[in-house]
Amino acid sequence: MYLIFQRILTGLFKLLSVIRCLRSTIVQYVAFNPPEVGYLIRNRNEVIKTITLSPMQEDRSRTLDEPQSPLIQVKQPIRQSHQLTKEHLSIISPRIKYYNTLQSAEYKQQLRNPKNQDQYPSQEFNFISNELKAMEIDNNPGLPISSYVLESKSGNLIASIYIEFQNSEQIILYSHGNSTDIGLMFDTYVDIVMECKINLFSYDYSGYGQSTGYPTDINLLYDIESAYIFLVDQLQFEPRNIIIYGYSIGSGPSTNLASRHDVGGLIIHSGLSSGLRVIDPTIDHTSYNDIFPNLDYIVDVTAPVYLLHGGADSMINVVHAEQLAQNAHHLFSVWLVENGGHGDIDSQWKELYFKRLQRFLQYCQTAYVIRPLQKQNKRTIKHIYDECNFEKEIFQISLLEM
Repeated sequence: MYLIFQRILTGLFKLLSVIRCLRSTIVQYVAFNPPEVGYLIRNRNEVIKTITLSPMQEDRSRTLDEPQSPLIQVKQPIRQSHQLTKEHLSIISPRIKYYNTLQSAEYKQQLRNPKNQDQYPSQEFNFISNELKAMEIDNNPGLPISSYVLESKSGNLIASIYIEFQNSEQIILYSHGNSTDIGLMFDTYVDIVMECKINLFSYDYSGYGQSTGYPTDINLLYDIESAYIFLVDQLQFEPRNIIIYGYSIGSGPSTNLASRHDVGGLIIHSGLSSGLRVIDPTIDHTSYNDIFPNLDYIVDVTAPVYLLHGGADSMINVVHAEQLAQNAHHLFSVWLVENGGHGDIDSQWKELYFKRLQRFLQYCQTAYVIRPLQKQNKRTIKHIYDECNFEKEIFQISLLEM
């Protein structure tokens, strides 16, 4: 009976996916589950005020002006109240600056100094507590923490966080799982930075956290594309030093990006071989309309690949890791944790987790492979993603006050 149910679900998705707009709607509501916003970002240097502030924005501004209180009173009646919008940008202040990567050479040169905060805009990153208050981050580790807002090719504004470890040339581009955001993941990010002594950049998918728009698989591909371009063009990290980390559903955009760009390595943590295979792992032929067909795209990844997966994962079966390992071109290691679940490997097996992660990062420093200019595509199946244009798009970095 269960097998019949699996076949009906997969067949229904394939049938309905013939209509593109209907496919996007199905993916948006079935595959993604954005949580309540777990953080705020605001102007690092000043609170921007104008006479056009709404009552809610005035309330925030008055609270921000109180020097004695470390807390920022926040109202959160609905999810949309904390999302950035282009209208918000135009209303808040005419002094908001846009930084475009395709402008003059001198202008671009000014942007290439991330230490100069006057020329290189960044925001403070703050938690939202259970009392709906934004709290200053405890920066005892001494880590420089900044937030940036990128504009992806979809037109959505993508919120991000950059945690800097100044003695490292490597950086992890982390794509988090479902039902979380970069605020809820902050402690995990700090642990990785401190234990591995590495920089880390993470972003929220369209419709997650402070990012605008709606989550679809195509939008996630555009989101990570903008994040990668930002790391290379603006923060000036060498592609060989960019390690792509995809956890759970984040394995989708991560594998796709690594299949198209030079990267230093790819980590797939509790990842999926494809969306429909989460329902039915026995599928042999990847559907044209499947979401995140990592099993096929990992064939084109020339960077070292590290797979880790829980043997008792009840959300994404461990067979997904075995399938991905079989198709990986440059497989570093597969760590199957016998009693590991979907989200506890980095906490229940913390010491071993970081030991293996450090070993992989060290390996990536000596195992960089430049992708051929005319790479022969080893995939034999065409996907809907192949129709998307991932050329280097114009995106913007904006200075925002929330």
